[in-house]
Amino acid sequence: MAAFTSFAAGLGLPVHAVDAATLSRQETRTQSKPSRAARGTGSVAEAAALAAAGPGARLLAPRVVSQDGLATCALAKRDET
Repeated sequence: MAAFTSFAAGLGLPVHAVDAATLSRQETRTQSKPSRAARGTGSVAEAAALAAAGPGARLLAPRVVSQDGLATCALAKRDET
């Protein structure tokens, strides 16, 4: 975790921790059965992106999975009004 937070800090990006209950409340585009069984959400990446972006956030696209299947990434945006 320290390497990740250092990487983010070097880019000037915040890191937001999201608890399991908040993850499970997010509506995700992707519905992975293993993810749902293990973490209570169809996509941890999508749920975390939505939760970190805040109320009214939307996914910019479905999650992306690395070629080796060891990492996923999702981006969400909250439109400011």
